[in-house]
Amino acid sequence: MTHVTADPTPGPSSGPLPQPSPEPPFGYLDAVGGQPLLPVALPAWQAASAQAWSDPARLHHAGRRAGMILDAARASIAASLGVRPPEVFFTSSGPTAVGAAIQGLLDGAADRRVVATAVESLAVLSPARRWASDLDLVPVDRTGRLDIAAFEEVLARPTDLACVQAANAEVGTRQPLDGALALARSHGVPLLVHAVQVIGRGAVPQDWDVLCASARDWGGPAGVGILVVRPTVRWRPEENPDRGWVGGFPDIAGAAAAATALEYLQPHAGTEGRRQFALTERIRAMLPTLAAGIEVTGDPTDRLPHVVTFTCTGVTGEVLVQELDRRGISVASGSACTSDSRLPSQVLEAMGFAAEASVRVSLPYGVTDATVEAFIAALPAALAAARSGA
Repeated sequence: MTHVTADPTPGPSSGPLPQPSPEPPFGYLDAVGGQPLLPVALPAWQAASAQAWSDPARLHHAGRRAGMILDAARASIAASLGVRPPEVFFTSSGPTAVGAAIQGLLDGAADRRVVATAVESLAVLSPARRWASDLDLVPVDRTGRLDIAAFEEVLARPTDLACVQAANAEVGTRQPLDGALALARSHGVPLLVHAVQVIGRGAVPQDWDVLCASARDWGGPAGVGILVVRPTVRWRPEENPDRGWVGGFPDIAGAAAAATALEYLQPHAGTEGRRQFALTERIRAMLPTLAAGIEVTGDPTDRLPHVVTFTCTGVTGEVLVQELDRRGISVASGSACTSDSRLPSQVLEAMGFAAEASVRVSLPYGVTDATVEAFIAALPAALAAARSGA
């Protein structure tokens, strides 16, 4: 497999992914909430299920065969991410990978202090609060980007771990990982990067000490998380990884499907990213013209190609989501971790926005122009109905 990365900068709309290409349901615009398993991943899952059912730690033929399939999946993920296979570990989900990373990085520290951006997801903040004795949140600007000067200031105190997301999955803004890593290393602090919604959407980030991701973000199975640890980092997990699987019995079929999905996507991530960037650029341009009281959030250019979030006055996000759903359009409200609940978005609060009325549109792989146009056409009436209470 040839490893290719590309930068999804703005460009003209291009065709769909190669066959067998993904075909999400018409009107579905909630990739962050989940998207269909890529067509190439299903036969990989089925084949591995039929062959890799034994314990990969066993020395008999069935065990060795299972181990070889798990090793092959690990090597494939490593090639796609541009790292070595021993650096890659599987877990049962993306949040599990983050928790295992934080626990293992903080193990043995007497007074464990963590610094993180104020817009990190709950997948990072919850285990950080659990394992650390002190958690400092670094402010962001109105686009959701880390304040590098403030980050440098908090690192002046003794720190055990720094957490900076690759990009914000709620508003799409990319973070300055190069600057964050340089500052963290100058203070001898490992940098944990949560790459939620980033892998498979363009260039693989390389400015990190520990990287966490979820296979569901690139059309793989939901029950597979990825944890990558640089060989220079001291990481001590609670359990000894069984052939690269951290915690519990390895889901070899899931690992094989995750690896196959990423193999399929990564060479085409730049092309699909440019296509989706053009679609979200149209959404961003149209939103303020569709009704009064709409404000688009996040960085307009240095962002994920498939995410748009907007706030609107005179309505709650949940009601607007329901009105759009009545019209065949699926979007999300609230934060990436509390969508469709009445919990406020800590991300938008940190950015200085009113958090009670936000809607996020996120494009799944293979989304059509027609679905985007259907959302644009449906929003005015849905918003009017939500505001009137009809």
